[in-house]
Amino acid sequence: MNMKKIKILGLAVLLFAMTACEDWLDVDASNQVDRNELFNSELGYAEALTGVYAKMCDGSLYGRELTFNIVDMLAGYYNIQMFSHIAWYQYDYAKNPEDEYTQNYCKPYIEKMWNGLYAQIANLNSLLNTIDDKQGVFSGDNYNLIKGEALGLRAYLHFDLLRLFAEAYVTGKDKESIPYVTTLAPVVTPLFKQADIIEIMLEELKQAKELMVNDPMRLGVTPAACLASLPSGEYLASAKNISMWHNRRFRFNYYAVVATMARVYLWKGDKTNALACAREVIAAQESTFPWVQQSDLTGITSTSTSAYSRHRQDRTFATEHIFALNVTDLEKLMDTYIYDGAVGLSQSYDVIELTSDERLSLYESYTADYRYQYGFTPYRSNFLVAKFYQHSLCGRYFQERLPLIRLSEMYYIAAECALTPKDGVEYLDQVRSHRGLISYALDRGMSREKLDEEIWKEYKKEFIGEGQLWYYYKRLQKMDFSPNMTDAKFFTFEIPDSEQANAGRE
Repeated sequence: MNMKKIKILGLAVLLFAMTACEDWLDVDASNQVDRNELFNSELGYAEALTGVYAKMCDGSLYGRELTFNIVDMLAGYYNIQMFSHIAWYQYDYAKNPEDEYTQNYCKPYIEKMWNGLYAQIANLNSLLNTIDDKQGVFSGDNYNLIKGEALGLRAYLHFDLLRLFAEAYVTGKDKESIPYVTTLAPVVTPLFKQADIIEIMLEELKQAKELMVNDPMRLGVTPAACLASLPSGEYLASAKNISMWHNRRFRFNYYAVVATMARVYLWKGDKTNALACAREVIAAQESTFPWVQQSDLTGITSTSTSAYSRHRQDRTFATEHIFALNVTDLEKLMDTYIYDGAVGLSQSYDVIELTSDERLSLYESYTADYRYQYGFTPYRSNFLVAKFYQHSLCGRYFQERLPLIRLSEMYYIAAECALTPKDGVEYLDQVRSHRGLISYALDRGMSREKLDEEIWKEYKKEFIGEGQLWYYYKRLQKMDFSPNMTDAKFFTFEIPDSEQANAGRE
């Protein structure tokens, strides 16, 4: 294999946190003494992992750009007014170097994505490079669980890098893509062909799954303190056993591994294995990921401060989260972009919004749809996405949650991979019936082509603000969603110039 070389930047820091995304401490990863001190206890390993989640919350990553901002704008959701945001629709700097504004505006954002994701991979590598020699510091099965969590999360981050910086698998299978970095060292790491990197990714996910077979999330038991924070104690109408709604959902748990495998298999076109993985998660739906109930939503539009209302404001459908981030400064990150709630937008000119007609069209005029009813708030004559905003009086369990993988996606994957259109429709209607559309069942006799159209509609409805629609379009090379998509190359970000220079490829 003739692989070019590329040097990964951002290996210098190891980040860790005690509980939340705002409470993190920098540790110099090149300082072996500091790292040895950190990795002398299972709590130290847990803190190192929590630090990775903390940095994933950054606005340059999943806290904004990889969820409700850049990738969602590229997916064509919003009625863009600001010229700076419109630049993303003109994103073509690699093919049009004379477009100086787009170059100067877009490239720094893209470089931060690249560096930020690889920096967290470096932090995971720091943990993984020491953990096998420190098995004695762990109690119970915590060594397997923490190692599996780190391995799975490393694959997850590489997969998002692949989806951003490589072509779709259907066109780029045999082309060089990105580095798959597994060591913490300032060395040149090769670019792998996409088919090879997918296999490496899947092997790591399989290993993570085996290690995490006793995940408390899978067994339905309360985890050890080093694996998740304690249950919040908040009342949930949809929760049958409150002790199960601990914050293991904020960690890359067993089901997050399986769900990521479903994504990766679907990306490479292996529908058999994608379906098997999706079905494994679906099988745990009732016991582990109960559907949101309307009784958990009725307080969203209420101004009452009663406990009854506060505990019925589940805008993100929290019990359906397979993997989410605890973004403690979410209001600040949303400000000037989407809904900033009671505090108010500090700069109204920068908002991203939908018109009333666009919102109604998105949900096909089904005003009974929970997502239509509770996911937006009026703003001037338009609407802003409000699915992530939580008032400070809201039930604590519902606050500061930003889902990265949710249950509904597994049903959509199963629908796309089902052996017959009828089976696919049944998976799709499982989601729709729990979104207030039980009276609007789909035709069980529809064609495969019609089913694919319905899946597309569901992706658009479900994932606004979450960044997944863009990857759906890219995987299928679907370009008819926007007049701005005139070239499939627009789907692929260019590897930053600084990385190209370090690789000696300029």
